[in-house]
Amino acid sequence: MNSPHVAIVGAGHAGGRVAQHLRALGHAGQVTLIGDEPHAPYERPALSKELLLGTKTQDSLVLTSSGYWTSESLTQTGIERVCASARKLDVDSRRLHLDSGAVVDFDLLVVATGGMARRPHWLARPIEGVHVLRTVDDCLALRASLEGCRKLAIIGAGVIGMEVASTAMSLGVPVTVLEAGDGIMGRCLPPLVASWLAQEHAAKGVDLRTRVHVTDVVRAGSTDGSALALRIEARQDGAPVSIEADCVLIAIGVDCNPAFLRGTGLSDERGVLVDEFCRSPRAPWLYAAGDAACTLDSASSRHFRQETWRNAENQARAVAGIISGKEEPYAEIQWMWTDQLGHAIQVTGVHEPGDEIVVRGSLSSADATVISLRDGCVSAGVTVNQSRERRHLERLVGTRRRIDAGQLADTSIPLKELV
Repeated sequence: MNSPHVAIVGAGHAGGRVAQHLRALGHAGQVTLIGDEPHAPYERPALSKELLLGTKTQDSLVLTSSGYWTSESLTQTGIERVCASARKLDVDSRRLHLDSGAVVDFDLLVVATGGMARRPHWLARPIEGVHVLRTVDDCLALRASLEGCRKLAIIGAGVIGMEVASTAMSLGVPVTVLEAGDGIMGRCLPPLVASWLAQEHAAKGVDLRTRVHVTDVVRAGSTDGSALALRIEARQDGAPVSIEADCVLIAIGVDCNPAFLRGTGLSDERGVLVDEFCRSPRAPWLYAAGDAACTLDSASSRHFRQETWRNAENQARAVAGIISGKEEPYAEIQWMWTDQLGHAIQVTGVHEPGDEIVVRGSLSSADATVISLRDGCVSAGVTVNQSRERRHLERLVGTRRRIDAGQLADTSIPLKELV
């Protein structure tokens, strides 16, 4: 199969990059890029920050440039762009059925569908003023709702929820955050850093409520507009509570199990399971990249899904390289960043309960690097307004250096000298 037809399902960041890299690497076969958004492939981190705030434009998020994705340019590069959703995969015949009624026969398939914003079971139908945030259109709709908004309620205190809280406060919109767990950003921050960041939000006026389980959102308000338009019904520590708002954002995570793969045995609730070559062990013609990929980490023999900008960027490049004959395992240290309340926070590696925590600098002064040790080895870390340390921290995590906690905490010893 010298020039296989590669079909890419998902025309976002990862999918768009796979198509670009295939052509840049000289892939001579047909490339079909399938996605249901009408926009050119774009990066998503700004949706909860700069685009929502209005300091970036939609066009600035597009991969490479908008000109790359015009019909004329795609014809020249040999990328077929199909605006549709994949509805069903016929595994035996390697045929995709699209919601448009079209079918696409392929040799190799790349799944780069990202994730769908998770919706709670009680949200059976759209409610005016209730939003999710996953696409440009979601962002623009939320931004319109925030104009004149007297109160925003955010359900979920993960990265997206807390970034939107920060952005909304910058716009002068009062914010209440409702979180079912005990703290914010529990999936990526160690409790010490999460607690500090929660205090920073509270100091800026964010009403943060934990252990709140939302059961419903209903239209309320009054005919004269004096009352807020939405009422959130919930239970906090078992007791019923009611919160009113003009606008609600649901930010409770994403579902990365592509609907068109369900029933095929090629994916589950974790996403598309692939080996270190980003290839499905059950179907060697299927690859995955980006948020939808749950990739084997050969060092730990565990599968991880990375919902980050860097993984979408780098795994797309790796998949294109592997398809083009560069058979190298993909290994990516988890890394993400978040900008909130003027603080630049970067997270490297995976923090786990039981890790020994070492603080370099001062969290109370918002100038620190917080490092996790597991079995005496550096396993993860967070920089708070110390972005210059991120590269050194990543090398320590990558090599799993065994370092004395006292040395790590000693700021008179530059971190780069411990690498």
